[in-house]
Order: sequence, then structure tokens, then C-alpha cells
Amino acid sequence: DANVVVLANFCNDGRNAAYCPHECYGEGNVPTVMETTDITAEGLKRTIRAIHKENPSVVVLVLARYSDAKQILYVNDRTEDDTHKLNAAIKKKVETEPNTHFVDFQFPVDVPMFQTLNTGHANCRGDKLMAEAVVNAMYEHKVISTGLNLGDEECLARMDCG
Repeated sequence: DANVVVLANFCNDGRNAAYCPHECYGEGNVPTVMETTDITAEGLKRTIRAIHKENPSVVVLVLARYSDAKQILYVNDRTEDDTHKLNAAIKKKVETEPNTHFVDFQFPVDVPMFQTLNTGHANCRGDKLMAEAVVNAMYEHKVISTGLNLGDEECLARMDCG
């Protein structure tokens, strides 16, 4: 039995609308990235409700979608506003579910946050930032009684961060 479930599965819904062959949506009706939030929210709510049907006391944390990448490693500052809008829309659509919280975070700009071999996916620095956001959300929502010392905050800016 889980006490906490972290959902991080909606990161590509909006991208699929942009890059998927248009016939996937039928008759050329391709949704915009923001229109995909209805699809995303419905999938998340079904998952959340299925979890709570098994155990209503489970805390569900919905992890924000992270930024797009540019030049493989860095945050794409041209699409940051869109990412913030998308996350705000998803948060609004799922925050009414019981025992469910949205976990927001931001990757810093001008620091390598993405992998080189699996482009568009967070590297260990990005993973650490997401893990820290989850731990902070668990503390904030009283799932855990104390936070965790996850290390030196300056680490994110260092190129030799392990």
C-alpha cells in the first residue's frame, strides 16, 4: 500500500498535438497545446480516481511538466510562458480532486538541465530539482513531518555537480 503516488505522465500530451500526424485527430482537427489540457486533465482525473478507489487516503502529487529544451541542454526561454500556462491550466483542472496536490517547479535558465543522449529529458540535475519539489510538497501538505536536506542549493549552477 502506497502513502503517496507521484504522477508525471502528461509531459508529452501537448507535444503530441504539435508533432503527431494530423490524421491521428481525425478530419484535421488538431488541438492547440492549451486545448490538450482537457485531454490531459481527463486522463489524470481517471488515474487519480482509480488510485483513490483503491485507497482514498493516498496523497496524489501531480508533477508539473518541465520546460522545453533548446540547444539540447538548456531551457528554451521562448516557450517558458507556454509551459507556465499549461501547468497553471492542469493545476486548476486537477486541484479539486480530493487528496491531490500539484507540484510546480522551474528549471533555471542557462544551466544544463537536459540529457545529451536522450534529448528533451531532464538530466540528473533536473531530476534532483524535481525530487526536491516533491519532497517540499510532501512537507507542505503534511505527508512528512520534516523536510530533507538535499544538499547545497548552489549545486545547480556548478558544472561539476555530482
